[in-house]
Amino acid sequence: MLYILIIVLSAIAQFFGPWWLMAIVCFALCFWKSSKPVSAFGVAFLAITTLWIGFATFQNISNEGIISQKIADIFKLPNAFLLITVTGLIGGIVGGFSGLAGYYCRKALA
Repeated sequence: MLYILIIVLSAIAQFFGPWWLMAIVCFALCFWKSSKPVSAFGVAFLAITTLWIGFATFQNISNEGIISQKIADIFKLPNAFLLITVTGLIGGIVGGFSGLAGYYCRKALA
């Protein structure tokens, strides 16, 4: 349930605002719902990684991979798939640590 909530609310927040709103969503939802620190990090990490890889793949398919390949060339990456994977992992790490911070803030205030 938390996984789906993070994906849906982060997608809506990032559609109307900047990318870092997903960190606020992860923080708030893990503050509210998570039961263990490992689960707070893991669920937030997987949800944001799924969201970002899915959205980056959609963008890549929409423009036939032209922009992704050019950006991959700038960073000297061998292909656009690696760029999409790295992007998803970076977003996942931010989301995971944000979820973990939300869990620990709830524990600190309890």
